Amino acid sequence: MPKLTLFTSPRACSGACHIALEESGLDYDIELVKIREGRHLTEEYLRINPWGKIPALRIDGEVLTEAQAILSYIGDTSANNLLPRNDALARARAHEWMNFLTATVHIAFRPLFKPQYLIGDESLYPKLREVGIPNLKNTLLEVDRRLENRDWALGDSYSVVDPYLLVFWIWSQRDDVVPHVADMPNWRAHAERMFNRPATWRCLNIEGVTKDNISDP
Repeated sequence: MPKLTLFTSPRACSGACHIALEESGLDYDIELVKIREGRHLTEEYLRINPWGKIPALRIDGEVLTEAQAILSYIGDTSANNLLPRNDALARARAHEWMNFLTATVHIAFRPLFKPQYLIGDESLYPKLREVGIPNLKNTLLEVDRRLENRDWALGDSYSVVDPYLLVFWIWSQRDDVVPHVADMPNWRAHAERMFNRPATWRCLNIEGVTKDNISDP
């Protein structure tokens, strides 16, 4: 098997990859690259990923980037059935989920987290949030709707999609976000199931995330 090294940052999308690796049974190493300390912009890390984005997975001498690609690789190489293999529709559903989380849910947080990516004039940030916050709320409610009557994203079976969902649940419960979102009982129940899996807290704790600070901005 190739040597795997995951570059991850606390509370980033990379946390999904970390948890998936822990659940996978694969051997891997972790390197913390803390975004809030600017470690993703150092010369050392930019040699790994010139875009300075987290996560990255080094597979022997190659580097794979983008959370969905990394999660797909983990699912396909794990012996623990973390991604459907012999059911084309179920596999497509997994990618449907991951595409939705990457392209829609992640982006919906930007008016709150990174308005500078959307508009250059800081005086217009309040106007941006007037539009962005209702969109975020509706987007998160769509996640909750899709989880109705499901233990896991794909139904009865845990997959690499589930830790990816957890990342955005954690974001939604940040102290600076939770006043702007609705109650999401299906997603909350999913998050509780995730937190009851030992691998989840092992990974969060390694990255410095605890029950006391998990909701910090």
